[in-house]
Amino acid sequence: MLQLDIVNLKNEKVGSLDVNPEIFGAPIRKHLLAEVVHWQRACRRAGTQSALTKSEVHGTTKKPFPQKGRGMARQGSLKGPHQVGGSVAFAPKPRDYSYAMPKAKRRAALAVALSARVKENALKVLKDFEMPEAKTKATLSVLKALSAEKSLVVDCDNGSLKRSMKNLSNAKFMEEAGLNVYDILHYPVLMMTEKAVLALQERMQ
Repeated sequence: MLQLDIVNLKNEKVGSLDVNPEIFGAPIRKHLLAEVVHWQRACRRAGTQSALTKSEVHGTTKKPFPQKGRGMARQGSLKGPHQVGGSVAFAPKPRDYSYAMPKAKRRAALAVALSARVKENALKVLKDFEMPEAKTKATLSVLKALSAEKSLVVDCDNGSLKRSMKNLSNAKFMEEAGLNVYDILHYPVLMMTEKAVLALQERMQ
């Protein structure tokens, strides 16, 4: 088994926790992380880009001027893409950019991301993260004491902590069930409560 130190909110060691080495000690496979991050970003794309085609541009279909006699190129409409105020050639339309990703690959990438944070000493396991009141200022002072002002904080059913962190620009709260590769890699420090670690292990086994 792999052991991780458990600290309190004052960054003092208060114990240790045995964790599964297949989840927190997996070999680092960068290509797997890249695949899953690309998949997550594709799924988050809005896909709402849209422009008008020739048939959708508002305007008359009348021939703008006689075909012969002006010394100009013939025109059948003012709604073409080469006309001012006309349409767009091959206009983009709303689409879904998401695609399927095997569950086993997603789970393996999550284990790799967690293991990378362990190897970098960037994973802190907290005994708990219970605040007496949901105050952003108080939460920020705790993060400073933990040297984790830019961090992803993971816990289970902690509504007060979620409220107190929602206005922080450099830190983010996340429920254990929503933990993902992109957010782990986005923040330089990952902090998980002991309860969240145990829940994650149970879910991934």
